[in-house]
Amino acid sequence: MRTTHASRVLSSSAVVALAITAFSIAPAFAHGSGSSGETLVRAGLVGSKPAPASPVIAGINPGAAPWVNGTSPVRVRADGRITVQISGLIIPARGMNPIPSVVATLVCGKMVEGSTAPFALSEAGNGSTSDVLSAPRECDDPAVLIQPAANRTLYIASAFGEMEHGADR
Repeated sequence: MRTTHASRVLSSSAVVALAITAFSIAPAFAHGSGSSGETLVRAGLVGSKPAPASPVIAGINPGAAPWVNGTSPVRVRADGRITVQISGLIIPARGMNPIPSVVATLVCGKMVEGSTAPFALSEAGNGSTSDVLSAPRECDDPAVLIQPAANRTLYIASAFGEMEHGADR
């Protein structure tokens, strides 16, 4: 009789442990590899300069005019969430931004992975977006390019990052 009772207790404990493990692991798989807290890119934008001062990235050329900007943070999480806050992205010779809308494009290695929906950029060079991209499992040398929505053959600002592992940083 003791053997039967001990077996039931052991079996019940095993079921509880298995259930706890299953519920703990499920959220990690819901977002693909890594947690939603992993960050692919967390950096400030830098205005582009004509090549060769700014590099060609994934076959995309920097704009023909030099661009400058104020503090403009970019963040891309491993689950694809992207936030961009652009402040003062202008062509200094003009003293303004002539582009009415832009997109933020995620580049991994030498491949364009996706872009946000177009968002407005004021004449003062201010704009923001929060969107979700289809993020790849692996992203070597991640970069975010700010491109005119009407001309995706060039970029006017960029941010580069390294993958951060662990909790939100």
